[in-house]
Amino acid sequence: MSINNTELSTTSFFQSDVWLFTIYIVGTFEFIFWLCNGFLIIIELYDFPSIDKYRIQKHKKKLRFQPDVTQLMIKQTIRHQISTVFLAPLLYYLLNYFGHLDMQGPRPAWSTIVYQLVLFILSEDAIFFWTHYLFHIPWLYKTIHKKHHIFKQPTGVVSVLSDPIEGLQNQLAVWFMPVLLKEKHIFTVCIWIVIRVYQTVNAHSGYNLPYVSTQYWVPWIMSGTLAHDFHHQHGKWNYGSFFNIWDRIMDTHRLSIATTTEKEVD
Repeated sequence: MSINNTELSTTSFFQSDVWLFTIYIVGTFEFIFWLCNGFLIIIELYDFPSIDKYRIQKHKKKLRFQPDVTQLMIKQTIRHQISTVFLAPLLYYLLNYFGHLDMQGPRPAWSTIVYQLVLFILSEDAIFFWTHYLFHIPWLYKTIHKKHHIFKQPTGVVSVLSDPIEGLQNQLAVWFMPVLLKEKHIFTVCIWIVIRVYQTVNAHSGYNLPYVSTQYWVPWIMSGTLAHDFHHQHGKWNYGSFFNIWDRIMDTHRLSIATTTEKEVD
């Protein structure tokens, strides 16, 4: 009887919404994460003059010539990949704790999807800015945030490499609004993952590629690769996520003098 109960419980799990949620969330994350980073790895391993001209830190060697840094990236990336699988089910229960996550119902109206995504972006941007700003208080920076700033020449995978406490801060910013919303759909959540992962991988890419960066289209309001790469180089300024509005309010918006005349940097 115990064997049958075990088999029944195993079968029930693999037919459950939490298992389906884990597949959707991890699958969506991994697809967009490695699609973007696969491209960045290729242009890191091989030289393409038409692309290399967009490298921001041209004065430094490519990462393939920095084995200590790349080995650290590989080690921490593997650790992050494993943790993603185990944390996904917890996210399912959090999303259902304050409301309801629709897993199998019809897709919401596009107006609802867009409205919720705007809420997600605005919430994430505000929370990320202020928590990130706090992490640059000297003792928090030294204890926690410096582990992310080891990578002064970032590339896409660096977007997920940090101290576990900072990892929680990032997840708080990403999931605060989705958790609080009473009704949400897995389709909307997956789109949100695509947007957020693309945005943060692009911000850490190390390449100011045309057309693919939000900063290319609306530089007066959107943060982008230039802003965040400058943040990694100097360990300060440009604390925002999607937008640079909070940075402008707090007078922490800076860009390299090699690429802008907006503000000179000492």
